[in-house]
Amino acid sequence: MARQHDTAAPKLRVFLADDEPVVLRGLRLLLSLEANLTVCGEAENEQEAFEGIRKLRPHVAVVDLSFKEGDGLSLITRLHQLCPTVKILVFSMHDQVDFASAAFAAGAHGYVVKEEGTEKVVEAIQVIMEGGCYLSEQIAAKVPGLAPRTGPRRRARP
Repeated sequence: MARQHDTAAPKLRVFLADDEPVVLRGLRLLLSLEANLTVCGEAENEQEAFEGIRKLRPHVAVVDLSFKEGDGLSLITRLHQLCPTVKILVFSMHDQVDFASAAFAAGAHGYVVKEEGTEKVVEAIQVIMEGGCYLSEQIAAKVPGLAPRTGPRRRARP
């Protein structure tokens, strides 16, 4: 007798780290609507986030830069060093180029400004999981000649 195999692609596991419960709730709801994404864990401070991400090894960690307890840049640096396979997406209220530059220097793969909305998080996750980097349009607009988002190079179809 032939066995049936589930042909559905496995879901990408996402960990959320933000000190605002309403942001966590909104992101969890948004991501639950996506067929290929699932939230595997949440944390409200740097240390809980680090421990949860290290233990659960999600595909993507969506992290804030500002925590009441801890520092997002420190978290990104630690994750980049100790969990190099985890893609890091910053979701922050800071819309200054300096913050985004520091996040990328620490090891982030993408940066979304909260003001642009949670929908951009899904778009950014897709870009970074395809091997690209994502930068919020709001920040990219402040840097002449910089594209808002970049993905892996693709060959043009004939």
